[in-house]
Amino acid sequence: MKRLILSRHAKSSWKYPELRDIDRPLNKRGRKAAPIMGGALKERGLIPEAIYASPSVRTRMTSALLAEALGFPTEQIEFIDSFYGTSPGGVVQFASKLDESLSSVMLVGHNPTWTDLCHRLTGDYLENLPTSGIMVIDFDINHWSELSNQGKINALLIPRDFGCGGGQD
Repeated sequence: MKRLILSRHAKSSWKYPELRDIDRPLNKRGRKAAPIMGGALKERGLIPEAIYASPSVRTRMTSALLAEALGFPTEQIEFIDSFYGTSPGGVVQFASKLDESLSSVMLVGHNPTWTDLCHRLTGDYLENLPTSGIMVIDFDINHWSELSNQGKINALLIPRDFGCGGGQD
């Protein structure tokens, strides 16, 4: 079995309109939500063996906060340039080449790609994977190269269900 943990970055700040999109940091709500969501994964025993994230500031911050809550070494997070602005197909192509010794991997990225990826990998409809939202998908496969749209949703963690969604900065 292989498991993908798809995490959308936490809520980002629009406080500094002069910043490029890739440089936007998390806002207060995002900094609060990410560790709560990581804790929710840890409570369920859904701990990745590797974390790969987009290089944007908000995904770097989100992945570090998630990793800390999971007890995952932040220095082992790998940033994948192609995750910024990629398509669901690009993520599947990346995941299909993962190290076979890994059985559970977290990918941290952006919408609309992450919501579309949830649809593609499970065949289930999800209107929107919100900021800080996490979908855990299990695949009855032995090799990452066999990744397909046959994934089964193990968990869907939505921030509002943990008291850290909604509201403003």
